[in-house]
Amino acid sequence: MPSLQQRPTRLLQPLRWGLCCGFLGLALVGCRGPVAPPTSTEAPNASPTQTLAPAPQVVTAVIRDIIDQPVWVRPAQSDEAPAQVGTTLQHEDTVRTEAPALVEIGLGTLVFRLGGNATLTLRPNQTLQLAAGQMITWLEGTPPGPVTIQTPVGAAGIRGTTVFVNIDEDPQAPVEIFAWEGEVTFQPTGATGVVVIRDGEQLLVRPGEVDIAVLQQRVRRFGAEEFRQRLEASPLINNFGQPLPTLPQIEAVGETLE
Repeated sequence: MPSLQQRPTRLLQPLRWGLCCGFLGLALVGCRGPVAPPTSTEAPNASPTQTLAPAPQVVTAVIRDIIDQPVWVRPAQSDEAPAQVGTTLQHEDTVRTEAPALVEIGLGTLVFRLGGNATLTLRPNQTLQLAAGQMITWLEGTPPGPVTIQTPVGAAGIRGTTVFVNIDEDPQAPVEIFAWEGEVTFQPTGATGVVVIRDGEQLLVRPGEVDIAVLQQRVRRFGAEEFRQRLEASPLINNFGQPLPTLPQIEAVGETLE
């Protein structure tokens, strides 16, 4: 049995060992530096299976063919650059051609060709804003909504038709709307009604003309020979490697004309 003098020493040994371990642990922590809080790659309030990724850029159109040069593309808020087959276009991008260049662009079911000294800007809701030059437009399928061609004198609406628009470099010259096949409506800027243009018919509209009745009377139907000559001379129809998909319908219109 230990004596009374030995008991305090034996009782203090565990306490001394514990204090040494504690001081040693504190020293190690101090050498290691502060411990960073745990990090997480999940966004706040995100579920364990949720994946965060940047929204993809939506391609609205693509250049399908180029005949001659130069053809230019100016993205929104960027500089103009030479266009190539496969170049993609977004809303607010502008395409420009210098004669004799030609370009074909697909926008979903909507397809159009530009020629001459043309300038066109893609707008939302299938709107093509043509500021100058020549354009032929058609549909390859059912569009998801209305298709509009915006010109300096008004807007043309197309539904499954092939339409030609010509805007002269002279701002006072009339804008030409010509329906190769199908039906086109044209609403002059500032007017409440529309003019209807059908197969083989042409409308010339000058800036400031808004009288629907007068414009409707001005719509002129081509004769068979004039229609044929125009068809054979059209570079937008004939100068591409692939024939115009609506050419059979256009030729059928020519057979109905006198």
